[in-house]
Amino acid sequence: MAANFAQKLTDLPKKPGVYIFKDQAGAVLYVGKAVNLRARVGSYFKQGAEAVRSRIQIMIAQIADLDYVVTDNETESLILENNFIKQLKPKYNVMLRDDKNYLFIKINLQDEIPTIDFEHRITDRKARHFGPYTSGLAIKDTLRLLRRIFPYCANAKIGSKPCFYYHIGKCPGVCFGQISVSDYRENYIKKIIKFLEGRQVEVLQDLQRQMKTAAGRRQFETAAKIRNQIFALNRVLERQKIVYAQKINQDVFSLYQDGAACVNLFIIREGKLIQKENFILDNAKQSSTAEILESFLPRYYLDASSKPKEILLPVKINEEEILSSLQATAKQSQNEIASSSRLIGTPRKDRIKIQTPTRGTKHELIKLGELNAKQYLEAASDKHLLEEARLMSSLRELQRILKLPQLPGRIEAYDISNIQGTNAVGSMVVFDFGRPKKDQYRKFKINKKQTPDDFAMMREMLERRFKKAWSAPDLILIDGGKGQLNAAITALKITNYKFQIPILGLAKRLEEIFLPGRKTPVILPPNSIGLFLLQRIRDEAHRFAVKYHRTLRSRKSLTSVLDSITGVGPNKKRRLLLQFGSAEKIRQASLTELAAIVGGSVAEKIKASL
Repeated sequence: MAANFAQKLTDLPKKPGVYIFKDQAGAVLYVGKAVNLRARVGSYFKQGAEAVRSRIQIMIAQIADLDYVVTDNETESLILENNFIKQLKPKYNVMLRDDKNYLFIKINLQDEIPTIDFEHRITDRKARHFGPYTSGLAIKDTLRLLRRIFPYCANAKIGSKPCFYYHIGKCPGVCFGQISVSDYRENYIKKIIKFLEGRQVEVLQDLQRQMKTAAGRRQFETAAKIRNQIFALNRVLERQKIVYAQKINQDVFSLYQDGAACVNLFIIREGKLIQKENFILDNAKQSSTAEILESFLPRYYLDASSKPKEILLPVKINEEEILSSLQATAKQSQNEIASSSRLIGTPRKDRIKIQTPTRGTKHELIKLGELNAKQYLEAASDKHLLEEARLMSSLRELQRILKLPQLPGRIEAYDISNIQGTNAVGSMVVFDFGRPKKDQYRKFKINKKQTPDDFAMMREMLERRFKKAWSAPDLILIDGGKGQLNAAITALKITNYKFQIPILGLAKRLEEIFLPGRKTPVILPPNSIGLFLLQRIRDEAHRFAVKYHRTLRSRKSLTSVLDSITGVGPNKKRRLLLQFGSAEKIRQASLTELAAIVGGSVAEKIKASL
């Protein structure tokens, strides 16, 4: 152990935080969290520590450096660990595959009319979130079902006209004052939240009481609407499988491993199986079932919308660490929803039980989940293998047709975007064996040319790129025809780049491929998988360039407008740009939001000007 590293271990504070192990080259090996950084990190290097965990021993042998971040509490360390793992993708952390595809139903209780939508990640901790859902189809079906049982409004504010859904009988009319917001929150949003929490029998009983009260008051039209809600909810309940006769709330986790690992989750609420999810985990080789679950469970419950009374697992794990994470995230959830406690009720504080059943119904559920996980992983692996085979076939076809010296594993594509030379920008996108590497995308603001000359702009961008000591591509793709290709070749010659890099231009009109030194273009058949890949990469470069161009154009437009407003100097203009980014977002901002940045009188002038 190097002296410098040993000193870092000694200097670690006895506080909660996140630690990052790195190898000799600075690559991140592992990210972990700790209640006590000094004790946790030191435990890796004690004699005999982790003796039975060969995978961790292999990692420990590679550790050469250490970084850490101190946090205020355990919840913050869990959130930060989760973010670092997603961002850094460490070699020895068990990670969710395609976690960007997971979805959450979001109920924004801060809006005047609470809105219901879905999003890929939790960005607003003041809103209520339900999930995660691993299928986009499942979440859309859930939202359709919600609208059928509890018609909800699409608007965020009360106006003078009803929303679209009111006209088709899917909104109660809160958007234009037909019912009050308080009535809407109590009789619609509150029931939707209960439904999504799995308290569906409770919702049914509430509706039955409401229908009886309305009928007793001779409000027959209202009673008929509630009756229709009851019928729709009953159809949902009839389709749910009854697991227990009692009203038991359980999360049942099962695991199947075959290279990757798949966790199957049965969500049981009030004795009924209401949801099934599958999560594929990478970096799970040589990891035990207990290690995988100890890594997965805290991160799952960090974002999970509901927590059960019982958790069933196939093996025993370190319960205290999991329970402390659950309690920490529960406290966080309680703080986040405290402002809306009147609407959603008081969160339960019961301690969660973790069980490892060996017989009976609970054991059978875990075995059934394992079978589900096996089938899901095999199906996903088949799909993944087919996609890999298709991409490799595309690359091999390009190598053969273009007579490339090697398989084009790294392809860089370039495009220019401008309007008559103004706000000219360039884009570089990178594909690694057919897949986008977005962390390696680059954008260029063109400085030398402010007249419409795409060739000169392309030359400037490539000169700047190839003066950088970045990884050399196996193929360069230029969005354009012979002119753009020649400009790119000239740029490569000017930079005296030491590698001979294959390069081509792909023209949009007829999808012609132009190659250096060849007068006639190469025309691939319309069904060519190699052409499909080139088109995809070219279109991604174009999308990325246009997005950056629009951003700059919007900022310039905003700057011009702000320059004409008395009282908005350089400092206030900069603060507005940093906060809002575009004229449209400043236009949409409230007077209060603007006043917080530039003061009340200037905010009024801005609102009047925009």
